[in-house]
Amino acid sequence: MLKASRVCRRLLAGAAACPAHGAAVLPPWRRYVATSASAAQSAAAAASESPKAALVIIGDEVLAGSITDTNTPWLAKLLHSRGVDLIRVTYIPDSRETIKEAVLDSRRRVGPGGVVFTSGGIGPTHDDVTYEAIAEAMGVTLQLHEPTVARMRESYAARGMELNEARLRMATLPTPAEVLFTEGLWVPLVNVGGVYILPGIPRLFQSMVAAHQERFTGVAFSEQQLYTHTGESFLAKELTAVAAKHPKVAIGSYPNTAADADNTYKVKLAFTARDVDALAAAVADVRAALGDIFIDYTPPAATGK
Repeated sequence: MLKASRVCRRLLAGAAACPAHGAAVLPPWRRYVATSASAAQSAAAAASESPKAALVIIGDEVLAGSITDTNTPWLAKLLHSRGVDLIRVTYIPDSRETIKEAVLDSRRRVGPGGVVFTSGGIGPTHDDVTYEAIAEAMGVTLQLHEPTVARMRESYAARGMELNEARLRMATLPTPAEVLFTEGLWVPLVNVGGVYILPGIPRLFQSMVAAHQERFTGVAFSEQQLYTHTGESFLAKELTAVAAKHPKVAIGSYPNTAADADNTYKVKLAFTARDVDALAAAVADVRAALGDIFIDYTPPAATGK
């Protein structure tokens, strides 16, 4: 458990004041959640049906094209499979001010019931400033987290490596915060007011999110696909009308760019909704509007076409 040294427990719980410390000054993330109790309750109820998430990818090397971001598509697929709407992905440099702005903006967009993931910038070097930036953004301090230090010491000792001052930066975490650990890894998953701070290394990012994925759950999506040899331009008018009639259903049109398109299908229509009845109604209306143009096609499991 985290030690909140010199921070009043009543302050951490959001009390208006503490007899020993006077009036409590809530950090920005607590003030944000507490601005309107009734509004927050309404938003939380809505979020329980369709929670929102945002991802902030941090790193000069990503923006320079030196490395390819694989965490975004992986996280998008995981969250979609768990009924969570990933509504925004932001790519930013290793800049303290930019990180602060991006994290707070993302929190506003996902709302009180949503979550924000960050990827990158928590290493031992001078340009790893994510912990510092998020601590400032959320109005909390940075403190050495002894359980993380213990796990680091064990891991580094097993590899014959020294636990030096630079490496201890990776155990200096925003405090107070929830600190989660993943089996087999010393790297902490830090949660500050719904902001989950993760490393950018795909193996670590994906292992850590997967280990705690039960936290990120909403109402499941239902999906259905239709396939046709008719080109998109011949479908556009009818699809636009059906989409307007069924706002609860996302209808996507995707041309097949594979070399064997003539032998498989030309366009895939993808229908996605949380409401099964709404989904079925939208599919039925598209079939009725476009007539007998759809073919029987089962995509190969390996490619997911």
